[in-house]
Amino acid sequence: MKRDNKHISLKDIEKKHKNPHEELFNDSSYFNGLGDDGSYFLVRQSFRTTRGNEFWLELFFPNLGLLRLKNHPGKEGEGFQQGNLKFDCLQLGKKWRISFIGEMDLSGEEKKVKFDLIFTSKTPIVNFHNAMIVDATARAIAKGKWSKSFFEKLKDSKKHHFEQGGTLTGSVIINQHKRDVNWSSMRDHSWGIRKWSGWKRHIWFCGMMENGESFNVSMVEYDYMGQLTAGFVTEGKQIHYLREFPLISEFASAPIFPEKLNLTLKYSDNKEYHLICERATFVPYNMDGEYRINEGISSGTVNGIKLKLVTEFGFNPKYYDL
Repeated sequence: MKRDNKHISLKDIEKKHKNPHEELFNDSSYFNGLGDDGSYFLVRQSFRTTRGNEFWLELFFPNLGLLRLKNHPGKEGEGFQQGNLKFDCLQLGKKWRISFIGEMDLSGEEKKVKFDLIFTSKTPIVNFHNAMIVDATARAIAKGKWSKSFFEKLKDSKKHHFEQGGTLTGSVIINQHKRDVNWSSMRDHSWGIRKWSGWKRHIWFCGMMENGESFNVSMVEYDYMGQLTAGFVTEGKQIHYLREFPLISEFASAPIFPEKLNLTLKYSDNKEYHLICERATFVPYNMDGEYRINEGISSGTVNGIKLKLVTEFGFNPKYYDL
């Protein structure tokens, strides 16, 4: 695996990474789907050297409710696979297939579920190495209490991280009832060391605008270092990176998981972007019993352009009363 994050090949970006010699090494892939009718889809596979693999799988339809995969999907496969939950790259940087056959829980009742979905890209792949704000990152590191332990923990912030916007289309069959879906979608692939207990809190806002462009704001506070921030907005083949932003504490302190957001951000095109959104619902996750994530499903506007997005808030219960 190349260490120069600027020059990773497309083939390397799209493959599963392993490092058996590094404790808590993690390769995580995520897709979401957000529908105009209020339906949504969340799926994540994380392959880890220790503590076992992670998985998320949620399906929601307004006239049905929330289906959740509660049982482990199964044995890890060669690629992005756990049992019958599979992510297959059909075209590098362009197209993925997400498929599953199994049982999912609907309010305590098991339902037979099968889906075959195709992610098709609409925006470029964004390398977060380019999205990081160098001077702000340097200041956060400089303010940390330097020690051998500090630099060991610092490895957790040095990840390879890529995102892309597109569409997710196909069919979902629930107890033999077929539903065709056409969702806006964001996908995420990252790898590196991930120790949930070392995270203090984070936010991750990502979604697709009505004009076909993607939008992202990402912030994380570690227990050993202040806030690191990155983000992007696409404009055709161009990618503009986040440059001016508030602290998480300025917009998410009372409450720490706000239903509504009203933020002004500035990107590298020197334009201000005004994000206004409201959360419709959220799905909770417990990460190793050390960290909690609330995956918000929200809608709103960016500079007046309609937007469907995930508003993810993560918290370490050691620091926050949840």
